[in-house]
Amino acid sequence: MVSSPPETEAGMKTKREHDATPEIGISVTLIDTVQEDDDGNVEIPNLDMLLATVAVARVLAPVQLVGPELRFLRHVLHLTGAEFARAIDLSDKTVVSRWENGKTRPGGYTEKIIRQLILNLLGSRAPGVEIPENAIPGMKIRQREASEGPLPMAFVFKSRSGSEGQSIDCYAEAA
Repeated sequence: MVSSPPETEAGMKTKREHDATPEIGISVTLIDTVQEDDDGNVEIPNLDMLLATVAVARVLAPVQLVGPELRFLRHVLHLTGAEFARAIDLSDKTVVSRWENGKTRPGGYTEKIIRQLILNLLGSRAPGVEIPENAIPGMKIRQREASEGPLPMAFVFKSRSGSEGQSIDCYAEAA
């Protein structure tokens, strides 16, 4: 969190930056988005849209998914480990647990299936993220070293024009 935040309606203050990692479960910074009251309580606007946007943006980044990210993606879909395994056509539901706990990682083909599932189910709920056609099939996923930390992501909440000129609230990746 940086600088002295300006006052907004109802005694809430807008923060310039907020590390949302504890609330979301993966490394996410929100910029000019959250509001904090005098007691330090944080309010994140349209949390469902944020979660979908983070999930879609993460699967579009061509860096290998790790345990906490896979758990986050499954939670955003509101699926149990067994349901997630069925959704990606795995017969052994314990594999998902091993991925999430960092004991193993999904293979390249399976990881692409997970990524495509996220885009299919959450892409329309993330209006601030541009999804290229055939983004996942042609993706070259970069291997992640065990020493690498979390993939940092930053988002802003803003309004943009829809296809018919209407204003749409959305989260978008910060530049």
